[in-house]
Amino acid sequence: MGKVSEITVGLRSSIQEVIRETEISNKMNDVNKVAVVTGGSAGLGFLIAQALLRQDYFVVIVGRSEERLREAARQLEAGSVKGVAFQVADVTVSSDAKLVFDEVLKNQGRLDVLVNCVGQSDRGQIATLTVDRLNELINQNVVSAMLCCQSAIELLEKSGGVIVNIGSLAAKVSPRFLGGYAIAKHALAAMTGQMRLELRPKGIHVGLVNPGPIRRSDAGSRYDNQLDASLPDQAKKPGAGARISGLDPQRVVNQVLRMIRKRKPDILIPGYLRYLIAAGQATPRFGDWLLMKFTSGK
Repeated sequence: MGKVSEITVGLRSSIQEVIRETEISNKMNDVNKVAVVTGGSAGLGFLIAQALLRQDYFVVIVGRSEERLREAARQLEAGSVKGVAFQVADVTVSSDAKLVFDEVLKNQGRLDVLVNCVGQSDRGQIATLTVDRLNELINQNVVSAMLCCQSAIELLEKSGGVIVNIGSLAAKVSPRFLGGYAIAKHALAAMTGQMRLELRPKGIHVGLVNPGPIRRSDAGSRYDNQLDASLPDQAKKPGAGARISGLDPQRVVNQVLRMIRKRKPDILIPGYLRYLIAAGQATPRFGDWLLMKFTSGK
């Protein structure tokens, strides 16, 4: 009986140890969910980082200014029980982008979500668009996302993770007076679609969130320094005069979370525009008429 009792105690102890290790493993998996948000020190990127923290992610924000990143991390940590880290990097530079994910591997050990929120808007006409300006827009809106995606693939394959690229309504249509912005966002949309198909066998989902003009405090004045005398007043308005109410940034954040959760391929905000865009693509003359009608000019 003594030996049987010892065996029973041993089995019970072993089972309890297995249960305890499983609980710890599950807890660590939950605690260690990691997201990287580029452009996370301000604006939409900051709000996305904040929302991911509330979804129990450890969040790494990335940007070029250490001062702004440090302050953003301080604000994020104040309202979160999860961890926040920041990485100073210019993600339009290959070595910097690689460094971001090398540091994530070293310090966090995994990656579940990448949100590419670096971007730059523009105002102007194609007739006066310079090669240097177009290259700058392509670097900010496309190259930054491409380099981060490339650098994150190995980590995301291990977790079956998600990449969210932040596009724009200008990734779907090409209204007047957006300079090289629509060109760059169309390129981002093409890259996202191709990457989604190529990374699907690796278990990685890639999606594009396309918001219309987002409500902001400097709407109507942020392009004053870019406008020349040849551009009409509508060019300085959100969406270059698009007749769409400015979106609440939180609405965009919620759709980013929805894409991560449901692995949606493409989200357009506001959603009703998808039908108008589809109709315009089916009949380009009608599409041109719609673009003229839904902007301030005639």
